[in-house]
Amino acid sequence: MTVRLARPEDCHAVNDMMVRLIDEIYGRESEEIRRVLKANFTEGALTELCGEEHAVLYVVEVEGRVVAFLYGWFFRYVLTIYWIYSLREFRGKGVVRDLLNHAETELRAKGCWKLEMYAYAENNRFLDFCAKLGFTKGVLIEKSMFGFKIQNIFKVLEEPDAEKRETRIKIVGEAGQGVKLLSYTLAQILSQLGREVSLSLAYDASVRGGTISADLIYSIQAIENPVIDEADVLIKFTRTRDWFPAKTLVIDESMCREASVSCSLQSNKGTMYGFEDVAVSLFGSKIYINMIALGRILRHIGINILLLNIKDILPERAIEKNLEAIKYGFSYRDDV
Repeated sequence: MTVRLARPEDCHAVNDMMVRLIDEIYGRESEEIRRVLKANFTEGALTELCGEEHAVLYVVEVEGRVVAFLYGWFFRYVLTIYWIYSLREFRGKGVVRDLLNHAETELRAKGCWKLEMYAYAENNRFLDFCAKLGFTKGVLIEKSMFGFKIQNIFKVLEEPDAEKRETRIKIVGEAGQGVKLLSYTLAQILSQLGREVSLSLAYDASVRGGTISADLIYSIQAIENPVIDEADVLIKFTRTRDWFPAKTLVIDESMCREASVSCSLQSNKGTMYGFEDVAVSLFGSKIYINMIALGRILRHIGINILLLNIKDILPERAIEKNLEAIKYGFSYRDDV
C-alpha cells in the first residue's frame, strides 16, 4: 500500500470514488443536491484542482489501483479536509488512518498546526471513527447554512503562535463598489463557521467617489488588535498611491492596462483577476464586483461554498444575480 500525492492520471479513479461517496453519504438528500456536488468534482475539475496552489489531493494505491483519496485545502498553516473516502472492500484495513497520518506528517513539516473537517452531522459512525483518531467536535452548523447540518471537527497538532492564529484581510475600494457589503457578508460567514471576527471600516473625507477600506481579521481566539499593519491577503479595487504591505495581493487587472503605482504594491505574490471586466461582461454592471470578489476570497482562504446558503445574509434586491456572481468568483460548477 502506497500513499502519495495524486497525479492527473489518477483523477478518473478519484472521480469514480467521489460519485460513490456522494451517493453514499448524501443518500438522504435530494437528487439536485447530489447533482450539484458531483458537478463540482468531475474528472476535468479534479485535474484542474491538482494544479491549484493550495489544493491537496492524496491517494492510496494498492497493486496499481487507486483505492482511496483525501482532498483538502492548505491555507495559513491549516489543512481543511473536504473529502476523504475509501472503497468498501478496503475499509477496516487502516487505509483512512494511513491517509490522515501521511497528510499530517507531510504538512506538519510545512508548519501545519491543525487539521479540520466539516462532516455530515448525521454520520455518527464517521464522527466516532474520527474521535478515535484524535479529532474533537467544534461548532455545529445548523441546516440554514448549508441545507443540512454540518459538524466541524478538528485535530490540533501543535499550539499555534500569534502569526498562525490570525488571518488578516485588507480590502480597498471606492464608494459604490460594495466594499461594505462584501466585508460584512464575509465576516458573517466566518462568524457562523465558528471564527472570532473583527471588522473595521474606514472612509476618506469625500462623501461621493472617495475610497473605503476594510480591515477584516478572523482568528481561533479573541482578537486583541483590530488594526492591520500587514495583510495576509490584500484585495484592491481602486488606483491609489497608498502603499500597504501584504503577503498576497489580488488586484483588478483592468487597473493595470497603463502604468500605475497601484500595480507595484509590496507583496510576496500578486494575483491578477479582472473583477470589473467580468462584472460588466457577464453580469451587466460593475455593482457585482464585490460579489465576484467574495467568491474569489472564499476560495483563496479555503471556505468551501458548496451548498452554502447565504440568502439570509444578502440583500433581497438582485439576490439571485449576487449568488451567481459569488459562485462565478469561486469557479463554481453547477452546470456541468
